[in-house]
Amino acid sequence: MPTLALNDDLVLPVSQALAWRALHDLALLADSLPDGARLAAGDAPRSYALALPGFEGVVTVLDLEVPSRLRLRLDGRGPRTGKVEGQAQLRLASLGEDRALLHVALVIQAERETPSKVAGLMTLRERLAGIAAAVGRRHPSDRPQPVKAPPKPWPQRLVDWYLGWFAAIFNGSLFPPPKPRARGPRAKR
Repeated sequence: MPTLALNDDLVLPVSQALAWRALHDLALLADSLPDGARLAAGDAPRSYALALPGFEGVVTVLDLEVPSRLRLRLDGRGPRTGKVEGQAQLRLASLGEDRALLHVALVIQAERETPSKVAGLMTLRERLAGIAAAVGRRHPSDRPQPVKAPPKPWPQRLVDWYLGWFAAIFNGSLFPPPKPRARGPRAKR
């Protein structure tokens, strides 16, 4: 069975306790899914029916440690993947009074085909961005959003690279040190 393992992090602009409640808010999680997808309470306790385009399955909560860890099991079927089994572990860590770090570790096994690592990671990042947007809509923060720095112009990047290379020559990190030679009697010529 092809296996896909993914890990990613997300910083939420809410406290750890509020992020924990958001992970258990079915309406918020359903709001974070793409169009055509749905999430509803399942038949068994602590299970949820998940339907995505090209996939239908059940998500079951295996165990949890309030308010830091949640482990989920995923069972389902899709036309391209066949039977799918997997587990996800979500860990929450506090980054201060009003920020929380969500770490997601996901392992999926499919009967036929799994997406490539790059495509799977891009999909996971899209889902995490959807969760962040849904949390932001439901619990707006007065803190400004972090701004990504614009890239440096190419002459500055060239100068930075050259200075780094030049400094590496003198601090010895550019080339590995020579291997020590065995000391033996010198040969006469």
